Amino acid sequence: MADAVLINPKGFRLINDQTLPFGLLYASIYACQEYDIKIIDQRVDKDWKEKLIKELKKTPLIVGITSMTGPQILDALEISKIAKQHNIKVVWGGVHTSLTPKQTLENPYIDFVIQGEGEITFHELLKALDKNLPLKNINGLWYKQNGDIKANPPRRDLNLEELPRLPYHLIEDMKKYIQIKETRGNRRSINIFTSRGCPHQCTYCFNKQFNKGYWRQMSAKKSLEEIRFAVEKFKLENIFILDDNFFVNLNRTKEIAQGIIDMNLDFTWDVLGAQISTLKNVDKDYYNFLVKSRCKSLLFGIESGSPRILRLIKKDIKVEEVLAVNKMLKGTGLKTYYSFMSGFPTETKEDILMTVKLMLKLKEDNPNVEYGTVKCVIVYPGTELFDIALKYGYKPPQKLKDWAHITWGNYSRIDYPWLSNKRKTMLMDLYYYSLLMNPDHLYINSKLFTTVSRLYYPIAKYRVRHLNFMFPGLSRAINFVQNHFM
Repeated sequence: MADAVLINPKGFRLINDQTLPFGLLYASIYACQEYDIKIIDQRVDKDWKEKLIKELKKTPLIVGITSMTGPQILDALEISKIAKQHNIKVVWGGVHTSLTPKQTLENPYIDFVIQGEGEITFHELLKALDKNLPLKNINGLWYKQNGDIKANPPRRDLNLEELPRLPYHLIEDMKKYIQIKETRGNRRSINIFTSRGCPHQCTYCFNKQFNKGYWRQMSAKKSLEEIRFAVEKFKLENIFILDDNFFVNLNRTKEIAQGIIDMNLDFTWDVLGAQISTLKNVDKDYYNFLVKSRCKSLLFGIESGSPRILRLIKKDIKVEEVLAVNKMLKGTGLKTYYSFMSGFPTETKEDILMTVKLMLKLKEDNPNVEYGTVKCVIVYPGTELFDIALKYGYKPPQKLKDWAHITWGNYSRIDYPWLSNKRKTMLMDLYYYSLLMNPDHLYINSKLFTTVSRLYYPIAKYRVRHLNFMFPGLSRAINFVQNHFM
C-alpha cells in the first residue's frame, strides 16, 4: 500500500511530453526514504484512472498533484475530485499553486498547498498526517482549519548540493520517458536539471517570485555525477539540460563540458536555458569548446524584436547583441533555437513586425537556426508584468479553474483588455503560422502535423513575414483542435 499517491496531470493533448515528472520526483526525494510513494503520470499512463482508484481504495495518507498555469489545472481538478470522493486528503504543489496559494486552496477539492520547493515540506506533511503532528510547524505549507485558510512562514531555499539523487526507482516504466531524438540519429535521451532559478529581472517571468530572483547551482562535480549516473543507468545517448539559465557561471559550464569530454562516454547534450546577456561575452573558441564536448543545441529566449518592448519587459538584451551572438554561432555546428512572444501591453503592429523581421533575419544569417514560434505572453500572477497588466485594466481569473484557459496560442480565451478582437485574431494566426514553419517541432507528436507543415511551409513563411492572414483556414483548424481537444 502506498502512503502517498503523487499524480502528474496531462494538460496539452497534442504535445508529446516525455519529460520526467520532476516535480513529483523532487517532492519524493526525502519522503520516499521513510514512506511508500506511488507515482501516476496521466501523460503516459493510459490506465491512470484505474491505477488511481485502486490506490485510493487502500486509503493512502494523501494524494499529491502538481500543476502549471493552463490546461493541466482542469485535469488536476478532476483527479482531486476523484480523491475527495474516496475521502482522501489532497495537496497541490507546483509553480501555479505557489503563485496563487490562497486562491488554489479556496477550491473545495484541495486540502493543502505547498508553496515553493516541496522536498522537505511534503515529507513533513506526510509525517504530520501519519503521526497526528501539528501542521503549524511546517514551513511552506498552507492549509484549512475550521473553514479558515492558514499560511505558515515560507521555507528557506534548499542547498542543491545537499540534495540526494532523484528517486528514479519510483518511475514504474522508465522506457516511457526515454525520448528518441530523430535529429540526433534516433539517440536515447532524457531531461535533467543542474541549477534552479535565474538572476535576471524579466517582468513576465515567474522566477523572480518563485525563486526569489536568484540562481542556485549544483557544483560542476555534482552535476557531472548526476549526468554520468543517468547516462550509464539508462544507457542514454543524449542529455537535455532544462535549467532556466544554464550559463550564469561560464566557468562552471566550461568545467561541465570538460568533464563530459573526460567521461569518454558516447552521448551528446543540449541546453534549454541559454541567455544572450551572458553568451554575448564569450568568443568563438568558447562555442567551439562546447561543440568539442558534443553539445548539439542551445535555446535562447529572445521574446521580441522591438527595442521598446525589450526595455518594457527588462530583458536586458539588445537586438544588435542577438544578431551578433547568432553570427558568432554560425559555422560552429551548434543548432540554435529562438523563442518569441507577443501580446504585451502597449505592443503595436510595428513592434510585432520587428519581432518577425528579427526571427527571419536570424535564419538568414545562420542556416543552422530553427525558426521560433511567436507565442502568447502569459501574465503570471506575482510578476511585475502582472502589476503592469492590472494598470491597463486586466481582470485576472478569480477562481482556480478559470486559469486553465490561460495558455499560449489560445488568444480567443485570453481577456487582455489592451488587445482588440482583431489584434487577438492576428496574433493567434501569427502563432499558428509560425508553428507551421517548424515541421520537425520537438514537442508535437503528430505525423499529420509534420506532413501538413512541410507542404504548407512556403505559404506559412510568406504570411508570417507580411502578417497577411487572409483566409487563414488552416491555422483556425489547428486552433479549433487546441480549444476543443486540449
